[in-house]
Amino acid sequence: MSIIQDIRDKYAKLTVVLIALALVGFILTDYFSGKSRGMMGGPSKTIGVVNGKKVSIDDFSKKVTQAEESMKAQGYPAAAASAQALDQAWNQEVSQILLSEEFERLGIDVGKKELGDILYGPNPPQDIKQQFTDEKTGQFNPVLAKQNIDQVLKKGTEEQKANISAYINQLVNLRMADKYFSLLSSTINFPKWMIEKQNADNSQMAKISLVR
Repeated sequence: MSIIQDIRDKYAKLTVVLIALALVGFILTDYFSGKSRGMMGGPSKTIGVVNGKKVSIDDFSKKVTQAEESMKAQGYPAAAASAQALDQAWNQEVSQILLSEEFERLGIDVGKKELGDILYGPNPPQDIKQQFTDEKTGQFNPVLAKQNIDQVLKKGTEEQKANISAYINQLVNLRMADKYFSLLSSTINFPKWMIEKQNADNSQMAKISLVR
C-alpha cells in the first residue's frame, strides 16, 4: 500500500498535467478542423473541371433536367432518358468549353440576323417548325413563331425565359460548331517531313533538252 501511495503522491501532478494537455489538444484539433471546413465553404459545388474551367453542379443539373425532359417528350423511357441525358449533358458541356475557346480565338460568331435565319428561316429547327405549322395549309408561320418566342422572353416566367435562352444558346453553339468543322474539312494538312522530302526531291530534278 505504501508503494502505491508513493506513486500517487509522486505522479499525481504529472497525471493532471497530461490530462490537461490532452484536453487542450482535443479542443484545438476540433477548433481548427471546424475552421478549415468554414474556410473551404462546405461541400464543393463543382462537379468537374474542363481545361481549367470549373463546371457548376447547379448549372449542370439544370442542363441534365432539360435534356431529360426533351427525351421524355420524344418518347424515351424514364430510366433510359435519365441515363442518356446525363451522358449527353456532360458531353455537350465538355464540347462547349473546348470549342468556345476556339470560337473566340478564330473570331467565329453568330450575328442577330443569322440567328433570326436559324429560328425563322427556310430551315427552322424541327420542334419550332412542328409547333408553328398551320394544320390547314401545312405551311410554317415564321411570324407567329417569332411573336411567341419574343413574348416568352419578355413576359414569361423565369423558368420559361431560362429554357428559351438555353435552347437558343444551344442552336447558336451548333451553328458555330458547323462553321468551325467546315473550316477544318476545307483545309488540307501535310506533315512537315512530307514537305521537306518533296522539296528535297524537287531540288534533285533537272530538265534536259537534246538536239539532234
